[in-house]
Amino acid sequence: TLLATCSRDKSVWVWEVDEEEEYECVSVLNSHTQDVKHVVWHPNQELLASASYDDTVKLYHEEEDDWVCCATLEGHESTVWSVAFDRSGERLASCSDDKTVRIWRRYKPGNEEGVACSGTDPTWKCVCNLSGYHTRTIYDVAWCHLTGALATACG
Repeated sequence: TLLATCSRDKSVWVWEVDEEEEYECVSVLNSHTQDVKHVVWHPNQELLASASYDDTVKLYHEEEDDWVCCATLEGHESTVWSVAFDRSGERLASCSDDKTVRIWRRYKPGNEEGVACSGTDPTWKCVCNLSGYHTRTIYDVAWCHLTGALATACG
């Protein structure tokens, strides 16, 4: 079992939890340049997403017994406060201080849409930028896994 934590020190920590409920840090990720505000696991893969003051979303996976940043999603103009995967894990929503929600879609190598991918890693592309619905910072976003509806909260 894995646990992820994030911090104002710009880091994301991945922990392994054993049968005795002992926690061991297996990786410290320092890919962000500002505070990390939120982390979330993919619903059915060992893929982790993080949101940060540096206006980006980072994605991480395990590679040869270490965790590495495999993608940086750029497009928000201010702090990204939260991220959420849809039920399938093929889409990721991010919300920001810029009052927008972005929907990112994963494209695997050899996809039918012809989206270029480098190597064996998927490429994440912004497929929708929702704006004009909130007049203040959007702090949280969540997918309903039953209906696919998206909920947001502003402050």
